[in-house]
Amino acid sequence: MKEPSLTGRADPGKPTHPVTSSGGVILDSEGRVLVLRRKTEGTWVLPKGRMEPGENLRQTALREVQEETGLSELKIIREIGLVRYIFFWRPENINYKKTVHYFLMKLNNGKEPEMKLEPNFAEHSWTPVDDAVKLLTFENDRRIVRAITIG
Repeated sequence: MKEPSLTGRADPGKPTHPVTSSGGVILDSEGRVLVLRRKTEGTWVLPKGRMEPGENLRQTALREVQEETGLSELKIIREIGLVRYIFFWRPENINYKKTVHYFLMKLNNGKEPEMKLEPNFAEHSWTPVDDAVKLLTFENDRRIVRAITIG
């Protein structure tokens, strides 16, 4: 059974705060993209998260990917781009104006990685790029994945 969503469309009557995040499009040795499915909403997303004090964008991307997936042997290839969006976060009764910077990453080893997903993720999939674009829930994520074949 699907749990109630913690997020929603921006609420114009609530305060808005900016937040910066960073994440990754991770490729395995076969060129497949890692996508994650959230438990609460059932959405398929790319790993990402908020910057912590003292971090730069690359450090945040590596830390967040490791926290969400358990993957630690990653190499950043290049920055892909960024996305911006606004959402309402019900637990804090606030809108967030979010900017997410994405980096293309590759696994440093050739073997099948052992995944240790954070509890808020139900499953993961290593998916060919074209299939990942179809599977991802949000157009922002699809646009970022499409950009890796252009850049």
